Amino acid sequence: MVQAQRKPTTVGDVLLYEYLEPTGLRVTDLADMLQVHRNTVSKLLNNNSKLTPDMAFRLAKAFDTSVDFWLNLQTNVDIWEIQNDPRTQEEISRIITLSEMLERKTRAA
Repeated sequence: MVQAQRKPTTVGDVLLYEYLEPTGLRVTDLADMLQVHRNTVSKLLNNNSKLTPDMAFRLAKAFDTSVDFWLNLQTNVDIWEIQNDPRTQEEISRIITLSEMLERKTRAA
């Protein structure tokens, strides 16, 4: 298992600390900007939902950033969570590689 590091910054944290707080925007303001329901924004800000590609496009347009910026934030968090989840790591350790499977099939034939 990979040594645990600090969890990467989430999309919600970037939105809150880099955009909403400095500008005085509220959840409803951001929802209006993005043309989504305020609950959608609230879930994202509170890290209760993951960023979708659709939302990444909306955020990129609203804040004049790249779609990749937002998607990379989410990807980094997703990878960190998998690397630091012992149950998932245990499941991954049992995965059979292609070469192992082909070797088994060759021996069985």
